[in-house]
Amino acid sequence: MFEYQFTELPKHGYRCIGIDLRGFGDSDKPWEGYNYDTMADDVKAVLDTLNLQNVTLVGFSMGGPISIRYMSRHHGAHVEKLALLAAAAPCFTKREDFPYGIDKAAVDDLIRQTYEDRPSMLRNFSQIFFAAPDKLSPEFKIWNLSLGLAASAYATIQCAIELRDADLREDLSTIQVPTLILHGVNDRVCLFDLAKVMHEGIKGSQLIQVEKAGHGFYYEERERFNSELVRFIG
Repeated sequence: MFEYQFTELPKHGYRCIGIDLRGFGDSDKPWEGYNYDTMADDVKAVLDTLNLQNVTLVGFSMGGPISIRYMSRHHGAHVEKLALLAAAAPCFTKREDFPYGIDKAAVDDLIRQTYEDRPSMLRNFSQIFFAAPDKLSPEFKIWNLSLGLAASAYATIQCAIELRDADLREDLSTIQVPTLILHGVNDRVCLFDLAKVMHEGIKGSQLIQVEKAGHGFYYEERERFNSELVRFIG
């Protein structure tokens, strides 16, 4: 997914390590563990095994709440800076005391579509994932669909349930490292109001809004996306 970052950031001297979450990409597809605690533990295992220090932990979309839970659960071990990019946090969905995010019914519908026709669900989802899907090449759309299909259906469903139900508001105040919140104003997946809530909850955080950008701004706005990330890492 982050091909257009992994070809650019090394030019600035950075080592980039991408983690395929359990159930996704080339990682194993176990039957359990699709919750933020376990996936934060998975991140910790990678950082421990590689003995990495002074890391800039970057979380995109669901990777955002996983990164937030990592900082809370593991007290920011190994991490020097945190970047939350179009993050699905602190709550992905609305609730009585949280009038932001998308409706839980919308997530339930994605789950239903996954059970019935997962390739069609992913194709439909890409229409709101990108700000201007009609401008994407047919080849890019095929490639992007293949990334979604590399996950197991079970993992997709279980992660959707975690996204729908989890609440990380109490985790925000535990973050004590410099934090960048980069978010597209026109994001229709993780609505921009979520970025404002994170900014208010994370002391000293920096919020940068990307005008006219959707959820998939790592590709559609890749020059701005990359430049802001490079500037933040320093």
